[in-house]
Amino acid sequence: MAAEELRGEVAAVVFANAETGFGVVEVVGAEDEDGARATGPLAALVAGQCVRLLGRWTDHERYGPTFAADAYEQTAPSSVAGLQAYLASDRFPGVGQTLAQRITERFGLELGEVLAAEPQRLTAVKGVSAQLAKTVAEAWRSADEQGRLVATLSAAGLPARTVSAVLRAFGDGAPATVAADPYAVLGVAGVAWAHAETLARAAGVDRLDPRRLVAGAVAAERACCASGHLAVEGPALQAEARRLLGVDQVDARRALDLAEQCDALVRDAQLWWAPDDLEAERTLASELARLLVARSVLPAAARSAEPDLGLTAEQRAAVRRALSRSVSVLTGGPGTGKTRTVVALVDACEAHDLRVALCAPTGRAAKRLEELTGRGATTIHRLLEARGDSGDGFTFGYGAHRRLPHDVVVADEWSMADTALAAALASAVGDGAHLVAVGDADQLPSVGPGAVLRDLVTEPAATVVPATRLTAVHRQAAASRIVTLAHEINAGTVATPRGRDGDVFAVPEHPAGIADRVAEIVAVRAPAYFGVLPADVQVLAPMYRGAAGVDRLNVRLKERLNPARGRRAVAGFHEGDRVVQTRNDVELDVANGDLGEVVVTDAAQRTVTVAFASGTVTYDGQQAADLAPAWCLTVHKAQGGEWPVVVVVLDPAHRSMLWRELVYTAVTRARSGLLLVGDPGLVTAAARRSAAGARPRRTALGPRLVAAVAAARLPDPRNVSSHTGEEVP
Repeated sequence: MAAEELRGEVAAVVFANAETGFGVVEVVGAEDEDGARATGPLAALVAGQCVRLLGRWTDHERYGPTFAADAYEQTAPSSVAGLQAYLASDRFPGVGQTLAQRITERFGLELGEVLAAEPQRLTAVKGVSAQLAKTVAEAWRSADEQGRLVATLSAAGLPARTVSAVLRAFGDGAPATVAADPYAVLGVAGVAWAHAETLARAAGVDRLDPRRLVAGAVAAERACCASGHLAVEGPALQAEARRLLGVDQVDARRALDLAEQCDALVRDAQLWWAPDDLEAERTLASELARLLVARSVLPAAARSAEPDLGLTAEQRAAVRRALSRSVSVLTGGPGTGKTRTVVALVDACEAHDLRVALCAPTGRAAKRLEELTGRGATTIHRLLEARGDSGDGFTFGYGAHRRLPHDVVVADEWSMADTALAAALASAVGDGAHLVAVGDADQLPSVGPGAVLRDLVTEPAATVVPATRLTAVHRQAAASRIVTLAHEINAGTVATPRGRDGDVFAVPEHPAGIADRVAEIVAVRAPAYFGVLPADVQVLAPMYRGAAGVDRLNVRLKERLNPARGRRAVAGFHEGDRVVQTRNDVELDVANGDLGEVVVTDAAQRTVTVAFASGTVTYDGQQAADLAPAWCLTVHKAQGGEWPVVVVVLDPAHRSMLWRELVYTAVTRARSGLLLVGDPGLVTAAARRSAAGARPRRTALGPRLVAAVAAARLPDPRNVSSHTGEEVP
């Protein structure tokens, strides 16, 4: 469909979000004095600016005809009054109302031509210096360039939200940055290689241009590491670069060499790394080594305290290690008593007046830790006083520059922590303080790159980091078929579930009928049998696509559990919808993976208020784009959570994703009831396929940590006598 256009002058800015680039403006055209409302990547527009919008007309349920813009470009001013308002806006610092009036009285609607060709003529106006004239001309040109860039990016196929992300990432310099190197946009989330290629072709970039070769090498490294690897071997990277760039082997090698020369990629330990990933792993290794060799701040009485005699021998050993060693790991499967051990550790710390912090990677995991221990817990980001930076990353209030004021830091659900987050926490733990990492090493690894928990409990890292693996399943837990099934899956010995087996139910269903069967289970069957509410039943699926994927199941469950029934949706949601936050937002104080319920929708203000376990949060229309339906979640999104009843979808179409770690993680989310809907035999097949065994994540944390500890333990040459070689006390 050909794009429609709307021309006119911005009469008013109704809403503008500088962070997302989204804006709502009123545009008045020469033939439409009443004006029209326009929405889209328009946050940079100001009143008085004349524009040409490209997009399409839509019919808004509240405001009627609305122009949904995909792009805009600045046009010549159409009225002196509008031009004056434009000059007086914040876009032209130092001008103001008085000078804006003088300038428009002098140059009128020809101002744009003057600024483009002879900006120095503005100095003829009283109060306008040569520097101010230059500033006004640059601001006018920047607005013009930014509008053209929006049109260019949109033409390359970038969605409006991604266009806004590009503008946000590069700021006022976005047009110049993209003009200098169209491949620079690849650093922005949501931009694909095909988008950058389209931009580069339009700019006339040669296929062997160094900019393209470097970008192709970096994109190839990202593709090779997409499944969680931190690094890639040379031959694999070269092959991917050759495929992506469409070049021969010689030029692919040249691409890698160029990327290394400009530090876009780094070779280390005979592997290729993205600089940020290498720095994160190096930091994690060095910070853990710092903690491992530091003198403990815990008093001797605390370090030698005898744990609760009610614990098992394994649990007591874990508490002793946590108190006597500055870094330790506690791992184990369901029913083995990890939480009981953490509670005993915290009791021992409190008995000696030690300052303890409990944290977890997500808000949901932190809330669960709080409920299970009876102590306050927080997300790692909140503990470290995270703040969003100019991109999609974070800066932390605590780190190497300012250590946490705690004697012991307990980090739960450590399997969810990627290398960067683990490095941030380790950097913030003070010298001599103790870090205790708790988690199930057999679960899925983190969504982000790395396999920190798994690396720490295996050789060679296990030679320097004391770890306790709880193996004994306690009597009460052993009575649960959910627990025993999980251990059988982990051991690869599970038989195909059939019918009812304790608190586990196998529900065979053809793929086409899975969505309807799941909706019936959540709405009626499970609540009636288990005595719970539908909100206590969580559906999990391994993939988004397909007739029984997350997307389809969310639609079907919404229809069954919270139909629209004529209600107006705001940002796609109605009151009563179950939602999940999809990225960390430190300004709203919500974390990726937090689950909540929409409790208020305000169509007039275009806001959505969500009740989370930590409190209510109000989103504007653009912030709400970070919310997704949560009637059904992926297993990755469910990590760190637990529900009374869990429905696991087993569709043969998802077979490629059904491996041991994923199914094990899904099963261990259930507390009282587990329903396996689809082909229960896939559980047995999955238990025989270990993703970790078939595709271990490529990292170097283990050897790097061992080397860092060895180096940290060497005596400082400055404190060694040159005569005796003995360390000076």
